[in-house]
Amino acid sequence: MDSRHLALLMALWSGLSGDLYALNDPTRPTDPAAYFGTGQPLNGNDWSLQSILSSPRRRIAIINGSRVREGDHIGSARVVRIGDSHVLLNSGGRTLTLRLLPQSIKVQP
Repeated sequence: MDSRHLALLMALWSGLSGDLYALNDPTRPTDPAAYFGTGQPLNGNDWSLQSILSSPRRRIAIINGSRVREGDHIGSARVVRIGDSHVLLNSGGRTLTLRLLPQSIKVQP
C-alpha cells in the first residue's frame, strides 16, 4: 500500500470516528418535556403557569405548555384574566390564582 492510499484511509477513519466523541451542549435540557411539561394537566386539576407574554394589544399565558388567552379553556378551567405576573382561572365556581413569582420573596438577613 502506497503512502497516498494510507493517507486517504487514515483521513476516512478519523472522519468516521469524530462523531463518537462529539461534545454535548451542557446548557441544553436532556428532556424538554421535563422542563416545559407535556401540555396536559398533571391530574386534571393541576395547572402550572410557565410564562406570560404581554403587549398593548394582547396577553398570552403559557399554562402546562399550552398557549391560552383570556376566555380560553385549559382542562376544566376557564382563563378569566391574565395579569403581569399572574393568571386567574375559574374552575367549578372557584377562582384560582396562578403566579409566576412566589407571594413572598426571601431576602438574606
